[in-house]
Amino acid sequence: MKKVTTLVAILVIVFAVNALKAQTYPVPQFYLHITGGYTYCLPDLKGDYPADIQSGKNPTPYFIKNGFNFGADGKYFIDKKRTFGLIASLTYSMLSSGNIAVSDATLGVGTFNTKMNIFTLGLGAEYDFAPKRPANPFVNFQVITNMFGGKTTFSSTGGTLGTQNVNSDLSSAVRFGAMFEAGVDVKLSKKIGVVIGGRYAFANLLGKAYTADSTTSNYNLNDKENGDQKSRKIAYLQFYAGISFYFGQPIITPKK
Repeated sequence: MKKVTTLVAILVIVFAVNALKAQTYPVPQFYLHITGGYTYCLPDLKGDYPADIQSGKNPTPYFIKNGFNFGADGKYFIDKKRTFGLIASLTYSMLSSGNIAVSDATLGVGTFNTKMNIFTLGLGAEYDFAPKRPANPFVNFQVITNMFGGKTTFSSTGGTLGTQNVNSDLSSAVRFGAMFEAGVDVKLSKKIGVVIGGRYAFANLLGKAYTADSTTSNYNLNDKENGDQKSRKIAYLQFYAGISFYFGQPIITPKK
């Protein structure tokens, strides 16, 4: 993944150098981005299974390591200089622990795998530093709504608990949070360009809840503090690259 990220960064730099040598394009009023990238999970999403359970780590992590993200956003600029705009975004994050081999006297020998999927809707504001230049850095802040789903599987034999075959679904849950983003948009022509950037998302600032699991076929997000169990923070970093489309450029009438 590091090689891919490095390659994308090199390509963006090359595009930026070429764009800086090119003509200055009219400043668009509306941007559309289609992106994809890598998601790096932060505590309490991340964890070491089953060591964190055996050591009594509090709060118990979700044991998600990393994943991928795909998304789109639209930006509409409201001032004459087109430095300040409104942004709406949709991101789908696929997170996973991967297949973890387990060898334990209690659990036996087997495999553990857990997945978490997050649909994120964002609304916010953006500031662009150099909208008239081919390479345009930007920052934005978004209030986000997150819809969670997922699945956990575990199978083992030989432990003191006996043979186990668990196939359990994460009950749907909604949480509210905030996302901070920074990147650079590089114009390649009047209508198209490339974008690269990063995000920090805190997905469950509001709406935390705890509901005791009642069956083995379903489990809950359970991120709210309960008894001795501390509340769990769902946060992650995302790195992405994608294609930019530009609309609403002013019509420039050539001088006679």
